[in-house]
This record gives sequence, C-alpha cells and structure tokens, in this order.
Amino acid sequence: MRMRNLALTATLLPITMLTGCGTDGVAAAAPAAHRAAKPATLAEEAATDDPVVNAYYTYRIALDVMMRSGGSRTRQLEPAMTPKMYQAISAQARYFRTKKLHNTGTTKVIWAKRTLASNGVLVSACYDTSAARTVNSRGRSVLPNTTPTRWLDQMRVLPQQSHWIVDGGTTTPADC
Repeated sequence: MRMRNLALTATLLPITMLTGCGTDGVAAAAPAAHRAAKPATLAEEAATDDPVVNAYYTYRIALDVMMRSGGSRTRQLEPAMTPKMYQAISAQARYFRTKKLHNTGTTKVIWAKRTLASNGVLVSACYDTSAARTVNSRGRSVLPNTTPTRWLDQMRVLPQQSHWIVDGGTTTPADC
C-alpha cells in the first residue's frame, strides 16, 4: 500500500456543521491507515488503492479549493459529497464570501483509514492544522490562538453509482 500525506487548507466550521455519524457500533477495521511518508502533489495524494479512502481525499481536496478561493469555487464540491452535505458546505462558502475570508497555509492529513460500522463505512482521519490559517481580507487570522491543531475526522462514505462519496460526519480535537 502506497503511503501518503495530504496537504490542504481547511477550517473546522464546515465540518462541525455536518450531521454527526458517531463511532457507535464499530464492527471491524479495514486496511491499515495510510501514513505520511513524503510530500507529494495533491493529485498524487488523492490516488490511493482504497476507493473509500480515495473518496475522503477527493472531498478534502474539493474543500481545500473552496476554502482557498474564499468560497468562490464550489463546482468541485458537488461530485464529492451527498446533496445534504453539499448544501451545508455551500452555506459555509457563502459565509466565507460574505465575511471575505480565505485560507492560507496547509493542513496535513497524518493518516486515514476505513472502518466498517453498523451505520455504514466510515473514514477516520487525523489531520494537523498547525500550518493552516483562516484570514480576513486584511490577512489577519480570525481563529483564536487557543484553537486546537490536531483533529480527528469520522466521515461516513456511501457508494453512489460507480464511485464513493462523503455523506457527513464529525470532527473533534484529538491527540492523534
């Protein structure tokens, strides 16, 4: 299995807006986590041998593009997520446009793995936001200095036609 890390920008507000999927009923773990080995381009990082984990990376890249653009680029979001999640992320994009916010720096996915649960397939991923910032039009950070920098995503991933898409989940601060 090829190991990767993912560099992208993000804030946590759009993730916390999503419906929680929880971690109840975890039945079995799938392949080992994809761990960071060396920096690569976003396109290389998105291509994994696991289509479920690949769906999560596609979602993160689409979210990154939206956040870096200040909410103006949302077209890439729709094929990566369910309509309900797209609606929530589109609201976040409107908020970014209204407040003239955008992201700088990078968020690094430390690892991502698939887990089977009673309510579907989850992708658990740990990422670090220490190099990422959300700034206003003057370039000033809008997040408090006390904002945690390590986060655990628990995203539900669903099959749709011939590919997998992200359906929502939870993000919590974690020492991962």
